[in-house]
Amino acid sequence: MSSPALDRMIANFVAHSSHLHLRTDGMTVARSDDVVVANGDVGDDTFNIITRARFSESDVDERIAETVSSVDGAFSWWVDPESTPGSLSERIAAAGYPAHDPEPGMVAALSALPACTSPDGLEIRRVTTPDELADYAVVVAANWDPPAPGVVRFYSRVTKAALDPGCQARYFVGYRDGSAVCAAEAFLSHEVAGIYNVSTLVGHRRRGFGRAITLAALHAARAEGFDTAVLQASPDGQPIYRALGFTELGTFVEHSITA
Repeated sequence: MSSPALDRMIANFVAHSSHLHLRTDGMTVARSDDVVVANGDVGDDTFNIITRARFSESDVDERIAETVSSVDGAFSWWVDPESTPGSLSERIAAAGYPAHDPEPGMVAALSALPACTSPDGLEIRRVTTPDELADYAVVVAANWDPPAPGVVRFYSRVTKAALDPGCQARYFVGYRDGSAVCAAEAFLSHEVAGIYNVSTLVGHRRRGFGRAITLAALHAARAEGFDTAVLQASPDGQPIYRALGFTELGTFVEHSITA
């Protein structure tokens, strides 16, 4: 069932999926009445995204086929809690594009955050330079094994847009002994702070770094006047987010599309 918080969560996700594409040469965003397709032009489905599908029951299979035929290469198709019809995820899977494990959408008020701490010598910085953004990209890319080169290429391409003072994204990197070890992003849009790309290098996990950099992003959002945060939670992240006051609000499902 729709709610204002869920509507804002989805709107934040859709805006996050395309805001850098709109400001970067060679990248495209195609919007129609019933779907949004963002092409990051780096050969990586992390930034090639299909989202906000609102198809009718009468033409859903046709629209799935048309949407897939309109893209080239690997894309991720995100089915959100308000996607229509309600069977959309099953219909995409039946068309030959499998689903990953569902991720809960989560929401939290920012009125009573725990204090920020920096465990085990961690220094958290808000990204303000190209070198820091490159460090951010390397940490996020390491979420895949082997690390995803398309992630590094993407942030290299969008550096100007990402560091523009008008950008809605706030990027954070945690350093230990001079090396980047964790990262997170707060995307401020549609009255909520969307938390994305919370990442910690494998050799530095279980030390509280993910919690610390998530808190840094949340505190920064609150300092800019935001009182609600939203995110999509991986299995590893869910216990951390629940401990910070996040509760579930709908489910997001990702499908792998290879056209």
